[in-house]
Amino acid sequence: MKTNNLPDFFILGVQKAATSSIHKILKQDYRISLPYQKETHFFSHNFDKKIEWYINQFKNKKKYIVRGEVDPSYIFFKKSAINIKKYIKNPKFVLVLRKPIERAFSHYLMSKSRGYEKESFFDALELEEKRLKSSSSFFLSHYSYLKRGNYYQQIIDFKNIFPKSKFLFLKYEDFKNIKKQRKFISMIYDFLNLKMQNNLNFSIHENKSGLMRFEFVRDLTHTDNNIRNFIKNLIPSEYIRFKILTFINNLNKMNGDKEKLNYRLLKIKYIKWNNEQTDLLSKICDLDVNDWKI
Repeated sequence: MKTNNLPDFFILGVQKAATSSIHKILKQDYRISLPYQKETHFFSHNFDKKIEWYINQFKNKKKYIVRGEVDPSYIFFKKSAINIKKYIKNPKFVLVLRKPIERAFSHYLMSKSRGYEKESFFDALELEEKRLKSSSSFFLSHYSYLKRGNYYQQIIDFKNIFPKSKFLFLKYEDFKNIKKQRKFISMIYDFLNLKMQNNLNFSIHENKSGLMRFEFVRDLTHTDNNIRNFIKNLIPSEYIRFKILTFINNLNKMNGDKEKLNYRLLKIKYIKWNNEQTDLLSKICDLDVNDWKI
């Protein structure tokens, strides 16, 4: 298999830091080849599907200059870096980072909206350590509110495996700031050695946590069930199934007032954790994250 069919770069995350929106923005540019579905999870969960399956996830019809993937699972699951290294020696890596406790709360809201979480946020934090002792990959994926915010060790692990790779660190808050958004995206383009197009649409907000109209439709799109298995057998094409489920999921979403984290209810140990992770991050990247301190 020709290595030039494989990615030149990865946007590693983090989860709940606008990676879905960034994927949608970059996908507008035919020079950037991305999988039709954000997060193939090939290097984290689907490595047994073989490299041919992975390459087939890229549906670009026009000639591209760079190829990449946006998948926040890669920075969190340690085996991802090892698996990437088996095929790609020195890809570029982009990391969009978010205030740890705010990222944890947004993760919680996503799990709650998908029907995975029934506890309050503060009870869920107390339960996390016990939950993650389970060998269940489901628990690790959906209840790792604090663990995913341990950025320092995750970044160090990647840098140790890819000592010659270039890393770009960005702040989620800069993407959410309308005045800074264009510069944020231009930094990614500069990193990829591309000139940014002037006609990109930035008014995209993908994968935001929100309310669902119908719980049974939510469960259809987010859990394994007989109806979903029937559709899988009826429609063999992964691409067509992805399009159908995405369409159904988008119809089922509705706007609602977004919950905000009440800092007054946070235990001191979680405030301390947030501040410690912020300090550690400052040691390995040049981001100004002093505003993350509580």
